[in-house]
Order: sequence, then C-alpha cells, then structure tokens
Amino acid sequence: MSGQRLAIAALALIGACLLVVVAANRWAEPGDEHAYWLAGQRLLAGEALYDPSASSVTPFAFWYPPIVAQVMAPISAVLPSLVFSAVWTVLMLGCLWWLAGRNVQIALAMCAFPPVAVEFWFRNVHLILAVLLVLGLRRWGGWFPVGAAIKLAPGLGLVYLAARRRWRELAVAVGIGMALLAVSVVLSPDAWRQFVEVTLARGPTDASSFLPIPYIARAIAGVALAVVAARMEPRLGEPLFVVAVVVALPTLWFTALSTLVAIVPLLRRPGPRVN
Repeated sequence: MSGQRLAIAALALIGACLLVVVAANRWAEPGDEHAYWLAGQRLLAGEALYDPSASSVTPFAFWYPPIVAQVMAPISAVLPSLVFSAVWTVLMLGCLWWLAGRNVQIALAMCAFPPVAVEFWFRNVHLILAVLLVLGLRRWGGWFPVGAAIKLAPGLGLVYLAARRRWRELAVAVGIGMALLAVSVVLSPDAWRQFVEVTLARGPTDASSFLPIPYIARAIAGVALAVVAARMEPRLGEPLFVVAVVVALPTLWFTALSTLVAIVPLLRRPGPRVN
C-alpha cells in the first residue's frame, strides 16, 4: 500500500470513528435542521418567521431568506420533525459522498476534518452549499443564486463570473436570481419585510463568527478574494473562491468551515467539469 493510500485509510478510520460517535450521541434528536422545519411550519400557520429578540446562538432561530421557509413549507407539512431530521442526515451523507467522488473511503476521510464531524453533530446546511459551489464552478453558474437564496455568500459566484468575463453565464445566473427573488416576494411579502427588518437590526457590524470581525469586513474581503480567484488559473482560483465564500458567510461558526470540503473535488478532478 502506497503512502498516500495508507494516509487515506488512516484518515478514513478516524473519520468513521468520529461519525459513529456523532451518530450515537446526536442523531436521535433534532439539530440545526429543525430550524428549517419549524420555519416551514410557521409559514403554513401564518406566524412570524423571525424573532427580533433572538440572537445568533438562540436554539432553532431562523435567519435565512424567506425562500428557504417557502421551500420547506410543503415538506414540513408532510414529514414529521424526526422523519425530516433523518432525511436531512441522509441528504448530508449523500452530499459528502458526492463531494468525495462517490468514494466511501474518501468521504470517511473527509469526516476526519473536524469541521465536517462537527457539521454532522449540528446538521446545518454547509455541505449542501459545498455541492452547490462545485456545481456552480464546474457545471452551470445558475447554481450560485440557488446557494445565495440559502446563505447569501454563494452570490459571490456572480462576482467570480463577471471577473472571468463569462457574460452569458452571468446573465443567466442573474436572471435566475431575480426570478427566484420575485416569486418569493410575491408569495410572502410580509416575510421579506420581516427579513429586511431583522437584517437591518443586526447591521453590518454584526460579528456572528468565531473570529471577532464585523460582517461587513468579511464581506468585503470575500469580494476581493473572489475577484483575485477569478484572475488566477482555475486549479488555484477555484479553491480560493471557495475560501472567499466561507469568509463571507453571514454566520461564520466552526461548522461553516466544513464548506471548505468543496475544494476536494476541485483538486481531485481538475478541468472544466466534474462527474
């Protein structure tokens, strides 16, 4: 066995152990994904999506754009909370498997990266964002506004496309983003009013991050990194773009670093597309 294969096997063993510990201790109860299920329930009941008194660490607080709740509404109307949590966990595992090139050993090795293990502990949305970033970079820029509808920062893909002068792809992505926004606002104008009010109340100096840096500073840094990434060769520029998105995430807790696993398929499969 070569040194590389031995290292991957060792990491896979560590990752498998971490995943077993996480599953045994956390998967029997809801995690962060419960906030999405609750948001769908609130929307169906005509209740307020956002709690102005909540902080960024309030359990199950909903901070995402209303479109997330709109997508969740028909799902939470059908699936009980625990079933939804189970489906969400399977979806996360599927995302990791896809990012690993459909290789179970590589996927387990990626779990040895502590933020990935912690992401499976809390079960947030970052592995889904990682998939959307890879799809946006390698297949179709229209995936960037889909990611932006979840956590805003993937919208830096539009900056990336513009800096690389991929004008047609940029125009399509902007059109998709505007269409998603228009439909969402028409369906739930009051929810968007609440979202704007809560966002403005938090303000650009909000530092919901393990780094005590105001969000506006991280957002500016993310834009700058996205432009630099677009001017580089894709093999280096694409991973840097992923870093830019992570830096610019509205909430940058430790779990958000799991988005960085999008770099793995970009490095393992250099070229215009991934399988």
